[in-house]
Amino acid sequence: MGKDIFSNRLVKKNTIYNRTRMSNFGIKLSKLYSQMSTWKLVLITTITAIFFGVISVFFVKNVGIYNFGLAAFGQALARLVVVLFKEDQVSIALRNLIEQFIFWIAYIILSIPIFIFGYKKIGKTFSNLTVLFLVVSSIVSFSIGLIPGANDIYLIGDFSNQSVRQALSPFKQKLSSIIPLLWNDGGNIIALFIYAIVYGYLLAWIFAIIQIIGGTAGVTGIIGEWYANEKQKSFGTISGYMNIIIVLIGVLVGSWLPGSILLSEANNSNASDSLKEVTKNAWSFGIYLSPNFVATVLTNVIYIIALNKLYPKFKLVRVEIFSLNKSSEISTIIAQDKKIVTGITEFHAHGGYSKELLNVVTTITLFRQVNRIIKDVRKIDPDAFISVSNVKSIDGFIYLPKNKF
Repeated sequence: MGKDIFSNRLVKKNTIYNRTRMSNFGIKLSKLYSQMSTWKLVLITTITAIFFGVISVFFVKNVGIYNFGLAAFGQALARLVVVLFKEDQVSIALRNLIEQFIFWIAYIILSIPIFIFGYKKIGKTFSNLTVLFLVVSSIVSFSIGLIPGANDIYLIGDFSNQSVRQALSPFKQKLSSIIPLLWNDGGNIIALFIYAIVYGYLLAWIFAIIQIIGGTAGVTGIIGEWYANEKQKSFGTISGYMNIIIVLIGVLVGSWLPGSILLSEANNSNASDSLKEVTKNAWSFGIYLSPNFVATVLTNVIYIIALNKLYPKFKLVRVEIFSLNKSSEISTIIAQDKKIVTGITEFHAHGGYSKELLNVVTTITLFRQVNRIIKDVRKIDPDAFISVSNVKSIDGFIYLPKNKF
């Protein structure tokens, strides 16, 4: 049949090829990269903080996983302090109030110097959004923790260590969930790992949303953002390394110490043989390297992987734009865009079918800037062909923003 070229289809032999527009490029949460009014930033931050405050209770505190950043120190200290209280010192209600305050609120007060550091080194908007997020999420978690019975709710599994709970004094029974799981508690371990995977993934989305709009979702995120900007490294990786170090300390103070104290108290003369098999783990390395510790590390791994996908701050790509007769205008609009600073190269090419001369505009830029480049190109040439490919490595200079753009 030969070969003919039509405006919307190509006939080659016995096959008809339709000319179809494809656009499979997409950066996650792309709409959040645009400039927003203050009320929108506050609204997004508040809604995200409320969601984070809720899941922190049921995915972190109640099941024995640790949150990230300096919050883990507050959570560890809270678990240790409440175990040290004696019945003649405080009531159960007052003890819960103290626990919730230390667990959710105290670390924010102690972090004021870091907020000031962020204000000076990173920016006013960054610090304001960060403080708003942390205050709202902490108040939500604190309020839920004061609701009777809320601390004993488990979506799946049971982390109350029932056998030990019954051996403790009535004053200490509600603290039995502080004791880490043992490796022979199969069903609850599976449930705990499910919590860890889901929470790590949700946490990555939360951090990505707040990072993109200009803040961060944790106190250590302030330090991480500053360091990431200074060294041009992935925020997710830096944040993950910081979290691992913090978790190593937090588990020692918040799980191993209080867990061993409670197990020692449960190991009385009336303890059954099965209970003694559990309580003999007090002060052992097994209590430290518990399923709770592994679950927290698993959460961190999922968080790092997901956050680097959602928020590829310094990922580089090669963008090639093929336009028949508007390449000069495309180069100009990209160069004049105040939100894009990148080198631009043009070279000549010939169309394979039409043999027409066309210019190709190419640039190496940040992945997160591609959406803006595409919008600029479409203003000039709706029919331009745009190719985006990953850049594995470079040797040279590029422009990187020091702050949010």
